[in-house]
Amino acid sequence: MSTVLKLTPAVQPWIGTSDALFKLNQQINQLAHCNLPVHIIGEPGSGKHLAACHLHNLGKASSESLIVSNVANWREHCAAAQLEQLIAQTQNGSLYLKNIDMLSSAQAESVKDYWLNISTEYPTLRLITSTTREKQAEALGQSQQHSFLSWLHYHCLELCVPSLHERKEDIDALVKHYRGACQHIADLQLHPQALEILKAYNWPHNVKQLKRCLDKLSFLSNQQAVSSQTLLSIFPAMHTEATPNPMAMHVLKPVEPSLTEEVQSLIQCNDEHDLLVAEQRGEAIAATPATPHPHKSHPALIRALQFVDKNFEKPLSLSEVASYACVSPSHLSFLFKRFVGQSFKQTLLRIRIKRAMVLLREDPYSQVTEVCDDVGFSDLSFFVRKFKSVVGVSPGVYRDQRTKH
Repeated sequence: MSTVLKLTPAVQPWIGTSDALFKLNQQINQLAHCNLPVHIIGEPGSGKHLAACHLHNLGKASSESLIVSNVANWREHCAAAQLEQLIAQTQNGSLYLKNIDMLSSAQAESVKDYWLNISTEYPTLRLITSTTREKQAEALGQSQQHSFLSWLHYHCLELCVPSLHERKEDIDALVKHYRGACQHIADLQLHPQALEILKAYNWPHNVKQLKRCLDKLSFLSNQQAVSSQTLLSIFPAMHTEATPNPMAMHVLKPVEPSLTEEVQSLIQCNDEHDLLVAEQRGEAIAATPATPHPHKSHPALIRALQFVDKNFEKPLSLSEVASYACVSPSHLSFLFKRFVGQSFKQTLLRIRIKRAMVLLREDPYSQVTEVCDDVGFSDLSFFVRKFKSVVGVSPGVYRDQRTKH
């Protein structure tokens, strides 16, 4: 059911120098000195277990044992008893519960009451849990907002481990590390084009998948120097539409779409008809926010925008969206201002107003008060004022104009 690990200060370090990894290390250092439970969120193979080891090793309990237990192996009707047994075994150390999302509803209910008393009965114990981004996102969604993961969201500090796709600049360092650490990979050489293909790939199973890829290349490649052609012949899934013909390429660079079109489709609050009506009335449609920064897309911002687009009618906060996107609120705020050209609140406002415009156009008998509630505004006067500042006319006038035309 569990494995006892006695960690030493020589725990394996993170490999790489990317900004994402730097921020992760900063967060771990901050959380390690707090005794509150920590909930780790990350894709499979991204390093959740390693993050738990670092939290333990840098904390006050580093001289004690780290107990690791996979919740998927717990017996159905004894969850609270098993947790109690593990805590008694851990004493003043750290208890890491992997795959906490595998608790059934009945198990979760039996664990909650005991969970809340842990800090009182065992004040020096460090409790750590983990789950995947997908499971956490589902829990924060409308359909599973009462799940145990949603409950943990309000009872734990959260640590988001970046995916390999978000730190692809670390792939060079990771390959070098594995060549030095694994004898069968030591002689493996990658042509520059092959290395660029590795950097362009999405790596759904992250660092573990990269390691398995290198293992396989070392056995299946007939040459120590792996060319792009050899790499793609062994892993054809890496040959995407964005990958040029390896015979013709010189240096392959990862291709990432600009956020401009995606952002504009969400926050654009006018159309040709609105402009025509405004021109006839001698009014001016409020300008759309400045064009987003023409830099490459950022995965965390894309996830945040998708989450906001699906849940805009709820009372969303920057912290909640940042948790879903697995970045800190301050960093997400920076991403909105840099790539979207406006703040998170301004973006949410425009998405809501755009949806209100759709509802008013589709139903000429719609009530402004109902539309206000449907799109997430709690204050009617605030909704009317903001709608007019963005669209140029009040919601009622906008609805009537659309009906006439």
